[in-house]
Amino acid sequence: MNDLQKGEESLDPLEVIENVPHVVPQFQPVLNSSEYRIIGYEVLGRINQDGALHSLGPFFRDLSVPSEYKWEVDKELYRQAVKRVLEEKLLSRLFFNVDPNTLVQLHCLEELMELFEEFCKEGLHRKQVVFEMRLTDYQGDLNDLSHMIMYMKASGYSVALDDIKTNDANLDQLSKLEPNIIKVELSDLKSSVNVHTYRDVLSALSIFARKIGAGLHFKGIQDAHQLHIAWKHGGRFLQGFYLHEPVNEFIDEYTIHPFLQKSIHSFIDMAHRKLQSQIDFICWMDAKMEEKSHDVFTDQLVENIAKETHEASFRVYVCDVYGYQKSPNWIKNEDKQWTPDETTRGKNWSWRTYFLAHIMQMKYRKSGVLSDKYRDIETNDLIRTYSYPLGDEHYIFIDLDPVFLFENDWLL
Repeated sequence: MNDLQKGEESLDPLEVIENVPHVVPQFQPVLNSSEYRIIGYEVLGRINQDGALHSLGPFFRDLSVPSEYKWEVDKELYRQAVKRVLEEKLLSRLFFNVDPNTLVQLHCLEELMELFEEFCKEGLHRKQVVFEMRLTDYQGDLNDLSHMIMYMKASGYSVALDDIKTNDANLDQLSKLEPNIIKVELSDLKSSVNVHTYRDVLSALSIFARKIGAGLHFKGIQDAHQLHIAWKHGGRFLQGFYLHEPVNEFIDEYTIHPFLQKSIHSFIDMAHRKLQSQIDFICWMDAKMEEKSHDVFTDQLVENIAKETHEASFRVYVCDVYGYQKSPNWIKNEDKQWTPDETTRGKNWSWRTYFLAHIMQMKYRKSGVLSDKYRDIETNDLIRTYSYPLGDEHYIFIDLDPVFLFENDWLL
């Protein structure tokens, strides 16, 4: 039940279990993105040795440590943390780490529920409790874990799946378990080989979380860049040493408000500037296309448009309302010359997820549409597509050159 810091040495399990009275909780603030305030604390385990606090992360993460030892230490941390909350009449949420392996191996789920039922009788509110579980080291059956989570949720508690990393996110598992919160580890961002792939996974995870009604909780935020990534990808809850280190005493919920508000406002201003640049680009392209929109559709018209948008584009083609391609692909080659590819004429692109929605927008708004970023099937480059209606029956699609996107980073 803990944070594990790199470089920490493992603790002797016997020394820990023999010194349970010296185990104490620390509390790391969890903030929300909507009010910029502390809405809760993750309960972290520490042990007092020689007058200094040491993280119990190595103890809890060590699979060789007997589950009985972990369970005794967990219960002590739960009791102390709840006692502190009740003494100070704190209404914030508490994020309790729970080891699913321990619950399965010791068959102690009922004991956990009974323990928290006693806490609730003493004054703790169920809505304050979030049970965090790590999937990384879970060795049991996924159905057993699903039943545990359902039981916890049915009892009135929230459940978070913790330590989800972008390099091993399994959406199928997350879908089966239906957590209230998906907690994503951001500290591996710096070691990510491909930042674009990392962000693609975060984008997919953000959409997925919204679909299943789960809140995204980003942990391990170590700098302004990671805070920006968390905010940009829909982080409802934020946590990390950049925002606040673990504390021994609960702090005012608005202590970090000015800092977080200033940071997020800077992100909003940055996003506004980026969106304004994209709108200006669409208007610029719309003005170019307006001159051609009433011309009779011919292959020559498509070639002319390709050459007139030479700097921004690398592939241009025309489709009808049903998605059938009516022109060849006009492609800019390595020598910056435009050549036709007839093999694509007659293909149907309506299967693309964005296609029909964009067609209808163009049809009724009579203006251009800029797609989201995506990977091109043929080149695997990160691109965007601008499209515009040509008359009432045809629609031109202009795939933007990856070099143009890179040089104009407000498009990325």
